[in-house]
Amino acid sequence: MTRPVFYLCAAWVLSAAPGLQADERADFFESKVRPLLVENCVQCHGPETQESDIRLDSRVQVLAGSASSSPLVQPGNTDGSRLLQVIAWPDEDVRMPPDQKLSDDQIAILTRWVQDGAIWPEASEFGSAAATGNWQQHWAFQPIRRPSVPAVNTTTGDAHPVDAFIDQRLRDVNLNRSEPAQARTLVRRLSFAIVGLPPNPEDLAAADLLDIAVVAEPTSAKQRDEWLDEFTDRLLASPQFGERWGRYWLDVARYSDTKGYVFTQDREYANAWQFREWVIRSLNADMPYDEFLIRQIAADTFPDEQTAENLAAMGFLTRGRRFLNNKHDIIDDRIDLVARGTMGLTVACARCHDHKYDPVPQTDYYALYGVFDSSDEPGGEPWPLRLVDRDQPREPVVFLRGSPGNRGPQVTRHFLTALSAGEPEPFQQGSGRRELAEKIASPDNPLTARVAVNRIWMHLFGRGLVDSPSDFGLRSDPPSHPELLDYLAGYFIDHGWSRKTVIRHIMISGTYRQSSDRRPDAAAVDAENRLLARMDRRRLDFEAHRDAVLATSGQLDASIGGPSVDITTQPFPKRRAVYSRIDRQNLPGVFRTFDLASPDTHAPRRFETTVPQQALFQLNNPFMMEQADAIAARLQSADITDSKARVSALFRIVLQREPTAEETSAALDFAGTSADTGDSAIWSQLAQALLMTNEFMFVN
Repeated sequence: MTRPVFYLCAAWVLSAAPGLQADERADFFESKVRPLLVENCVQCHGPETQESDIRLDSRVQVLAGSASSSPLVQPGNTDGSRLLQVIAWPDEDVRMPPDQKLSDDQIAILTRWVQDGAIWPEASEFGSAAATGNWQQHWAFQPIRRPSVPAVNTTTGDAHPVDAFIDQRLRDVNLNRSEPAQARTLVRRLSFAIVGLPPNPEDLAAADLLDIAVVAEPTSAKQRDEWLDEFTDRLLASPQFGERWGRYWLDVARYSDTKGYVFTQDREYANAWQFREWVIRSLNADMPYDEFLIRQIAADTFPDEQTAENLAAMGFLTRGRRFLNNKHDIIDDRIDLVARGTMGLTVACARCHDHKYDPVPQTDYYALYGVFDSSDEPGGEPWPLRLVDRDQPREPVVFLRGSPGNRGPQVTRHFLTALSAGEPEPFQQGSGRRELAEKIASPDNPLTARVAVNRIWMHLFGRGLVDSPSDFGLRSDPPSHPELLDYLAGYFIDHGWSRKTVIRHIMISGTYRQSSDRRPDAAAVDAENRLLARMDRRRLDFEAHRDAVLATSGQLDASIGGPSVDITTQPFPKRRAVYSRIDRQNLPGVFRTFDLASPDTHAPRRFETTVPQQALFQLNNPFMMEQADAIAARLQSADITDSKARVSALFRIVLQREPTAEETSAALDFAGTSADTGDSAIWSQLAQALLMTNEFMFVN
């Protein structure tokens, strides 16, 4: 039954879920529409043959027409688009294709494309990859520079390098960074960012004393900063770090405990959790990122470490969707995962044709196809997640138009041409997976370090320096701070590919520690805060919110590791959300409601929506009610009988501060006479209301 809501609770702002964004519609064109046109239309209406002077490989002709033909598509107008009329095979009109009508699914793809606005990326004709322009000049393909740190306007000249790059851009628009946030605010910000949990009361109390000291004596700011540095180090050394940051990598790796739809076969990956275990363990040990990547692609090539725990790294590759065991789709998924997940390149777009805007010819796609086609999953204990090389590697051929039955020229197994010096050398060691992994993780690869530090920045600030974290290709927007991106990438490599070192380096900067208070002057110049004149306020994601509720109720099971658990059904496990069982085919509704990454494919970042179901979960879900009851029980067990003292204790438990006089009065008015009788239901309702406040669910 729905409980009444305490009127101190902040109003929940509702908004409709956003529709497809422009970049998603462009991806739909590249993955669905373009291959369909190439397969069925371009042979007769392309660069070599133009029947009726109509070309379906030309954006201009399709959308604008030519001197001899009208536009074939009217974006958004499915009834008036000539292309859709002729593919419907009308009784007394032209029928296209003339020999065989397109399938219903194919017609639906073209209809949806037109209905969604007929997005066709600019300058994306059907030519070869060489026609993508001067891609060598694109920022992402340039060698990583070690830019000089800009001059700083301080008396000591010892400004943090991150601040120097940020300040340089702010000066261009006559802005400065905000003042430092209070130590109490930073303790909460650091705690959720590093371990995904609310801070301990003892650390908040220490922060309060430091804030008081700085007000009384401004020179105490140095002591406060040193204490925050030590606090940051302590959090980075805690085992909870791997749980928080491991979940980020599981999004990249499209982690799931099941295979997806496989008809009558067993859908379970009974041992998938061992890959999660390996990720968390590796992050806590601060395994160098280059080794972290190599092991996930080729752990079987480390001959002295053939244990189940080490080989579990290869769950990165082996625990994706099974596509009804269609080998070609499984390999395509692995190519997409490795390319976008490690280098930010959409190589999978070259499955059916040369990439239309990035320098990835179809031969490169099938070179990587050969690598994974030369690798087997043997299965069986004690190495259930591993791949091994075939005794005889497969020599790949190009599948013309992506069709396995239409075999083209043979290609070697090799690395991407655009990232090689001259013609790429064929791989020589078995399948080539180890050589591929080492090419990806090389400090000479201009993409890998940039992609990695951009993701770190995204998790700390809510948005990357590059706004498309898994697409650094020619269609991506340039970095907001290109020199800062290269500085961090170089710093990452020079410090042993240590993620903890980079995270700490960013976190001790003034940019990260500045206030999130609104700045009308900055908003007028930089409405999206891309220049970071202040810190952005961040909403807790699903895992952090659920874990924080459990920590607040005193119910959190802090044990590290172990198999997955179903957190969506009663009795609710008290494990951290990172240990949730993820069902790829039947993802629970609560995960979708709170924007968990889809496990079907590599997830560059999570969407952030505000929908009514989120508020309804807070109000009515038995899990939330149970935790509110547990908080009320904490008041009972503390043997606090005075109503005012109970209100104070409740605020300290949930919001980790004392209530104001106004809040105390409002709470006592709501409780009424029930407060005097110690009615636990009233205190549970008050607790549930506080759990719904923005103060609990957001980090400043």
